[in-house]
Amino acid sequence: MTLLMICSIILTGRISEWNHYTHFGGVSDILVEESLVTGATTGGVIFGSIQSGEIVWDSTWVCPGNLSHSDARCLVRDTNGNLWIGTYGGGIDVSLASGGFQHYGQLEGLPISLKINCILPDTTVWVGTTAGLCSKELGYFDVWTEFTTDGGLPSDIINCVASVDSGLFVGTSNGLVMLRAGEYPGQSDSWLEFSSVSNLIVLDIEVAGDTVWAASTEDLYYMTAGQDWQRDVSYPGSYPVSLASANGLLAVGDKGNVAVFDGSQWISGSGSLGIQVVQTISWISGDSLVIGQYSDYAVNRASGNGVAIGTIDSWTSSWPQGTPSNDLYAVDVDSRDDVWVTSNRRGAAVYSEYGWVEFINELPNANQVFACLADNSGGVFIAPWHFGVTWLDWKGTPEKSDDVVLNMNVENSGLLNNQITEMAISESGEIWFAQEAYWQTEAEPSGICRLSWTPGQEETASWKTFDPSDGLLSGNVRSVEATSSPLIAWMGTEEGLVKGNIQTGQVLFSAGGGLPSEDVQALALSRDGRLYIGTTGGLVLLRTDNETISEVDQITGNTSMLCFDNLSCLWAASGEGLYRIYPDGTIEEYNVLNSPLQSLNIRNAVCDSDNGFLYIVTDHGLWKLTLEQGMDGILETASIYPNPFVSGDGQVLGVARLPDEEFDISLFDLTGGLVYESLSQHRDTFSWDGYDLEGNPVTSGTYMVRITQSGNDRFLKLAIVR
Repeated sequence: MTLLMICSIILTGRISEWNHYTHFGGVSDILVEESLVTGATTGGVIFGSIQSGEIVWDSTWVCPGNLSHSDARCLVRDTNGNLWIGTYGGGIDVSLASGGFQHYGQLEGLPISLKINCILPDTTVWVGTTAGLCSKELGYFDVWTEFTTDGGLPSDIINCVASVDSGLFVGTSNGLVMLRAGEYPGQSDSWLEFSSVSNLIVLDIEVAGDTVWAASTEDLYYMTAGQDWQRDVSYPGSYPVSLASANGLLAVGDKGNVAVFDGSQWISGSGSLGIQVVQTISWISGDSLVIGQYSDYAVNRASGNGVAIGTIDSWTSSWPQGTPSNDLYAVDVDSRDDVWVTSNRRGAAVYSEYGWVEFINELPNANQVFACLADNSGGVFIAPWHFGVTWLDWKGTPEKSDDVVLNMNVENSGLLNNQITEMAISESGEIWFAQEAYWQTEAEPSGICRLSWTPGQEETASWKTFDPSDGLLSGNVRSVEATSSPLIAWMGTEEGLVKGNIQTGQVLFSAGGGLPSEDVQALALSRDGRLYIGTTGGLVLLRTDNETISEVDQITGNTSMLCFDNLSCLWAASGEGLYRIYPDGTIEEYNVLNSPLQSLNIRNAVCDSDNGFLYIVTDHGLWKLTLEQGMDGILETASIYPNPFVSGDGQVLGVARLPDEEFDISLFDLTGGLVYESLSQHRDTFSWDGYDLEGNPVTSGTYMVRITQSGNDRFLKLAIVR
C-alpha cells in the first residue's frame, strides 16, 4: 500500500478539487495490535508496522476522504473488529470489519461541537466529549451533562472513562466520579463522588489488577480495593498525562519524560523528549514502549515529534511525511512552482517533486513565522517574529549543503525592527517589509522598509524606510501592497491606509476615516487598479482613479486575507467564510458546512496562476484548490476573461491558457469591422479597458477576438455588456 499524503474531493461548482495537506506529528492516541501500529493524530489517522525496532509507515486517512474530520483524538477496536475513531470536530467514524464506514454525528445524538475525547465500546457505547458523557445502547446517543445528571457529573468536559465490575470511572476537567453499575445516569445518587480527587483535571485512567490509577495535571493518584484515592508521593514526574500497564508494570507518560513503576519503585527515564507531551503510551514487549507525542507549545496539538518507539532511556521518533505543522501562517509559490509554508512552532517547509523538506535549524528561530515571500530569483524570504528575516536560496533539491542562507536583522541591515508582519514584491523585484513595534518596546522604530538588491549579494543591498515621520498613520503596519512603481506602495496600518513614495517620503493618499475600521489587515490590488482593503470591520473597495471608497456589503467582520487568482477573482477570508468575488460582482461563499474546510481561521493565500491552483493556510493545515484553468497553455487552448466583459465598469480584459510570449490581438464586430487592435503583447501584461481605437466605449453586443501567435490564429467570441 502506498503512503497517501493528501486526499482530494470533487465538488460541484467552479472549484473542481480540494486537496488537504496535513501534519501527522501531533499524536493523541495509539493502538498497537501485534506488530501493527495505528495512530490518531491532529492531521489524520496513520498506519504503520514495527520492523526491526522501528516503525515503517504505510498509509494515512484524512479529511476529505476516509474521515469526517482530520483531527483524530482517540482509537479503539471493539470485539467485532470494528475500529472506532473519535475526531475533534467531526464526531465518530467507525471503520467496519466487514468493509466501509459508519458515521455518528449530530443526527445520531452527539453534541453539536462533535469534539470526542474518548470512546469505550461495550454493551453500552460510552463516549466522552467536550459537552458531556454520551451513551448508546441502541441506535441513538443520549447526552449526560452536569444538568441532566443532577450534578452527578462535576463537569461536561469528559477526558477519559474506564470500566470496572462496580461501575464506570469518568475523568473530567473538574474531578473523577463513578457511575454505579446498572444505575440510571440521570439522577445524582447514581454517581459516586471521591472528595480526594475532586476539582482535579483527570486526563487518563488505567485499571491494573486490583489497583486503579488516575493521571491528573496535579499529580498521580491510585486506589486499591476497599480504599480511597491516594496521591502517589513517590511519583518522580510533575504532569502525568497517559497511563499503560502490562505484566505488572505501569508506564506513565509525562511532559518530556516517561516513568515506569514495577510495584515497589519508580524508574524515571533519562532519554529526554524535550518539550514533547507524551499524550499516549502503550507496551509492546518486555521493557519496550510506543508513545505518541505533541509539542507542549503547539496550539490544539497542531505539531509534534510523532510516534516514538523504545525504552525510557532511548527513543526513536518518526511520523509520515507532511507539512511542518497544522498551525500554519503564510504561503507562497516560488519560480519553480514549489509551495512554501510557515508555521507557528516548526519553522518553514517547501513542497516540491521531492515531497516536503523542512527548514528549522536554518532559521534564527522556528517559532511564530508569520510571513514568507518568494522572489524572482528562486529564493524565498522567511520572517520569524522577533528575528528579522532570513533569505534562503534552496536550490530546489533536498540536499542542503549547497543552500545559501542569509539572516537580516536590525543589527546588520536597514530593517527598522525585527517584527515583520507581511512582505510584498514589486514587478522589478524590490522587497517591501511591513513591520510593527513589539508591545513591550512600543517606542522602537517601526513602519515600512524596502530592500533593493541583487538577490543573495548583501553588498548590493539598498534600504529605504517610510515611518510616521513621513506621514504614515501608525508605525504598526499590518499589510503592504506593491504598485507598478518600484518607489510607491500601499501601506495598511492599525490606524488607516497610506499610499507613499519611499524615495521622497511623500504621502500620495491617506484614509484614516471612511473605513469600517481603521485597522487595515490586508490589501489586494487588481489588474485594473482597484484596491481592496480588508479591515477588522469588513471589506471595502477603493477606486484609485477617483479615490472613492465603497463597502462590499456581503463580507463583514475581520477580513484578514485577500488574494487575486488567475482569472482576476478576489478571494477574501473573514471569520464568517471564505469568499470568491468574480469581476462581474458575483460572490461565492465557502464555509465548514458547504466545503471540506475544517476551520475558517484562514491566515494567508496565494494563487499559482500558471497552473490554476489556490493555496490557503489555516490552523488545520494547507489546502490546495483546483480552479477552472491556469494561465499556461498553447494557442489552441487560449481564452479571454472575464467573458461576458462589462465595459466601462473599470474591468480589464485578459488572456489565459496561452504561452507568455509575444502575440497580437484584434477585436472585430460582427460586420468584420476592426474595433480594437494591440500588437506585440504578453499574456501576463496584456489588458484592455473596453475602449475602441478612437477612444470611445465599445457598445454592448457579441464580438470576435483574433489572437495571433507565431503566425497562427485563434478566434474567440466575446460578449460585451455596458
